[in-house]
This record gives sequence, C-alpha cells and structure tokens, in this order.
Amino acid sequence: MKRIFRWMMVFMIILWSVQSKSLTVVGTEIDMVLDENVMGVQYLYIETYRDHFETSSTGAASCTTIASGDNVDAVHVYGSLQKEISGQWISIGSWSRKVNGTEAKITNTLMVGPGTYRYKSSIYLYRNGLLLEQDEKASNPISY
Repeated sequence: MKRIFRWMMVFMIILWSVQSKSLTVVGTEIDMVLDENVMGVQYLYIETYRDHFETSSTGAASCTTIASGDNVDAVHVYGSLQKEISGQWISIGSWSRKVNGTEAKITNTLMVGPGTYRYKSSIYLYRNGLLLEQDEKASNPISY
C-alpha cells in the first residue's frame, strides 16, 4: 500500500512539474510560446516610472522622466544625459527635482553634436524621511 501511495505521489509531482513548464502552442499563422514562469518588476510604492528620450534633426536631445508613488510624501527624480566616449558613458548634463508630494516630473533639452547618447534616470520615494523604494533606468543608445 505504501508503495502504491509513493508511486502516486511521484506521478502527481511529475504531472504537476510538466504542467507548470513552458508550453509551445502552434497556431494557424504563428507559433506562440506561453510561459507562466516569466517574472516582471513589481513595485511596492512606485505607481508610475516613465522616461522619454529623443534627439531631433537639429541636435536637440529631449529628456523627460515622470514618477509617482502610492502612500509616499516625497519623490526625488534625477536625470542625466550621457555620451559614449571611448566605450564609457560620460555625463554631459544632469538635473534633478525634489517634490513634497506623490508625483514629480523633470524635463530638459540639451543641444548635442555628433555621437552616441543615452538618458539615464533614477527615482527615490520617501515617507516621513525614510527611503521606501528606488529604481533606475537607462534608455537605449541613440546615435546622432
């Protein structure tokens, strides 16, 4: 009886592990992969964290960060425009904003010459002076 019970448990574990793995589904036009085990960033206090970076045909590099938090009383936002020089990212301009409240936005435009640039930002959320959560992002490089 114990042997049958053990085999049933082994069979159920194998069945459960097979079901929780990625499954490939062949559709009529495309192949799709379903994966329940994909993990994403989940914030506790950050509600919004968005960046926008672009360069115009005249060399104007526009950088924007918007951040907001839930159950926070201060948001600090930092931005830095960086240029790739000899394989390293060097800051050519930086700015920040500290807001007593739940949302902060920074935006800046700098004129740039030929080269490869990226925008890097970081945000910090506080309540009663204590840091609750932070994050940072870097955009994909843009060549001008």
